[in-house]
Amino acid sequence: MNPRFVFFDLDNTLLDHNSAEAAAHNELYHSTPELQEITLDDWLNTYKSINHQLWLRYQEGDIDRHGLQRLRFHDSMVQLGVSTGRSDEIGSAYMQFYRNHWEWVDGAKEALEKVSQTFPIGIVTNGFLETQQKKIEKMGLGRHTDLFIITEEIGVMKPHPRVFDVATERAGVDRESILYVGDSYSSDIIGGRNAGWNTAWFTALVSEIEEGQSADFQFDNFDDLLKILHI
Repeated sequence: MNPRFVFFDLDNTLLDHNSAEAAAHNELYHSTPELQEITLDDWLNTYKSINHQLWLRYQEGDIDRHGLQRLRFHDSMVQLGVSTGRSDEIGSAYMQFYRNHWEWVDGAKEALEKVSQTFPIGIVTNGFLETQQKKIEKMGLGRHTDLFIITEEIGVMKPHPRVFDVATERAGVDRESILYVGDSYSSDIIGGRNAGWNTAWFTALVSEIEEGQSADFQFDNFDDLLKILHI
């Protein structure tokens, strides 16, 4: 594999979103009397289900990001029979806890440094603009690239073709010369493939791989990515 440009996804590829989310919810639960009326497992299961559905609505343009941020806590608390009087405050507290737990995926920091010394790189990520910008700043990603594409700025989310068209234009190389490294099969691998990019599927944090799902390269250890790139 000999790309001329490498794009990386951010959450659950370079940064461990799952661990940060879990730690934030644990901290939120133990500091919020309303949530302690139910079990932590009931809270997590309900929140994850409602949050997933709201993200789908957000992706379809049915709600905006402010609605998503508000409703995922409000609606979860309603479903569990918990008082919603402080739902907005609790949602804000969660975001602060979440920011306190951002960490690199194992091996990702070292791999990113090595790849960026060999290839021009960029980041393409879904997520809220301000949150993703803070991640980029806190983790020092600006040392490696100044090409950050946060889909909220474009107005559609991966895997929408417009995201990949904008990224291709900003990379300044042919589509077939781009490698995209990401964890989400639907957003990153299918989106990248449909855009004519090469794809490297990072599966270490993927909960389930369905039969027939594949990428140009699949890996669960960043050392293997470096080997395929001859670094």
